[in-house]
Amino acid sequence: MRRIAPAIGPVLALAVLVVPATPASATVLRETQSGVTTSRVTYDANRTVLRGIGLDTASLGTTYVNVSWNWIKAATGYRVQVSRKKDFTRVVAKRSKRNSARRPAGGREAAVVGHLRDATYYWVRVRKVHGTHRSPWSAPVRVATKAHIPDRFEKVWSVVGTAPGTTKFRWRTDGGHTDLFRITTAVSRFGSPTTPRVGRNSMTFRVGGDRRSLTLTPEQTAAAGAGLGTGRHLFFRIVAVRKGEADTAARRYPFLMQTQVAGQASTGTGTLMRYAAYNMHVASKDVDGHLWKDRQQLIAANIAKAHPAVAGIEELMPGMWVSDDGGVGLDTALSQQGAPQYELTRTTPYWSGAGQDTRILYDPTEVQLMSDCDETVPSCYISIPDPLHPHVAAYALFEDLASGQEFYFISAHLSAGNDATTDALRGQQAQAISDGIAAINQQNLPVVIATDANSSQTSEGVDSPHTVWLNDGWYNTISAATVVNGQYNSVNHYQSPEEPSVYGFGSMYDTIMTLNMPGADLWKQVITGSPWPSDHNMIYTDVRLP
Repeated sequence: MRRIAPAIGPVLALAVLVVPATPASATVLRETQSGVTTSRVTYDANRTVLRGIGLDTASLGTTYVNVSWNWIKAATGYRVQVSRKKDFTRVVAKRSKRNSARRPAGGREAAVVGHLRDATYYWVRVRKVHGTHRSPWSAPVRVATKAHIPDRFEKVWSVVGTAPGTTKFRWRTDGGHTDLFRITTAVSRFGSPTTPRVGRNSMTFRVGGDRRSLTLTPEQTAAAGAGLGTGRHLFFRIVAVRKGEADTAARRYPFLMQTQVAGQASTGTGTLMRYAAYNMHVASKDVDGHLWKDRQQLIAANIAKAHPAVAGIEELMPGMWVSDDGGVGLDTALSQQGAPQYELTRTTPYWSGAGQDTRILYDPTEVQLMSDCDETVPSCYISIPDPLHPHVAAYALFEDLASGQEFYFISAHLSAGNDATTDALRGQQAQAISDGIAAINQQNLPVVIATDANSSQTSEGVDSPHTVWLNDGWYNTISAATVVNGQYNSVNHYQSPEEPSVYGFGSMYDTIMTLNMPGADLWKQVITGSPWPSDHNMIYTDVRLP
């Protein structure tokens, strides 16, 4: 800090540290492990140097300023005033200081003036006293107190909104030194040492310091990237802010949180139908203790109990339907478990040497297969891009026997690999499916797709397949009126017990989405525990046809 040589005269000039209304240098943002953040005014290194008392300020606090000036040997004391106005018509604090008998270290006298308001601009002046003589006041110097750190959060949580497409944040705090709360959301993780400080599709909402909750409307959740029908949750952080005229301080709740957006019931008025998605885990990749010959009975029991009208079945090769790959085969296992009526739309390979693992299972007592799919040649499929091998999504046209309403059903298994390159490929595959069914569905009938997308909201990349389908108007049925076991990942890895996801919501590789019939009465994930039928859990949803 620059110092001015002492001088005695009738006029007390000063060397000051100026605090501009808009600081000349950058604002400092400091974070601690306690979650406290302070944004403080910083100062330009240049100072105005004049002769005289050399008034200066340093070590500013939330309720005080530390004033210093050049020691003047001839003075008997000093008077300090602090005012809210430059003309000192609103003096808020005074301080008298006896002069030091000896020259203090550095040649500077100092006094602390307190009982001030935090984050506030003040004007300070000083004059010397010699007996009964008082010199003129020094030119005033503007100073700023620091902002007080807001009170701690006691608790932060969220609840599903009461209306479709809404969600509610809640928090508990005494709220001292708090002017506002800032809630930042994103559809990906953010703000930790290993993830970006700003998440995907980040948005910030602000409410007053007297508030203890915030409900996002359907329009706001949609803008935040997790609107009705997306099936997405919102990650969020909350920060308490003291925003004064001269300084800002903030305290953030130290944990990244998540919230669920309320879904809605079926909007259709037709037959309530159940659709399922189930990855069997292909027999050729069996692991010790989880062999297809044993698992097929457990899978059949799951299907028989849930009793979907139509199901998308992944990793079911033709030999697994019959006894070629061990056991009695899924067809016979279904009969043994009390569901003898189920049929596949195709039981043969699409091409020689390329069996394709994508199948559609249906109950002919509920729906009638309307597609003319010749099993002796490739038929009823949508070709999707894959640099490694021929890759298809199967489709079929069905008619509801109860109402006569027709609808399309698609079963697809997208490429595996949790990296950005494969994420982009899955996006291309999803687009090919969406475009393909649009070309086939000239009547604009309802469509259901059941898929192992190998991608979820928390995957690497941008969850391209679901993003593509949502952009094309598809509805994710996990955005249902009732959701059961949504906190678990749909891939269990044969681990028991399966623990809830650390994110608070499961990674859903397995998905059921609809087109032209939004909403779902129920979405459920079947958690069986050991012995696991497959390394994926079956999911199913109840949706009313139009």
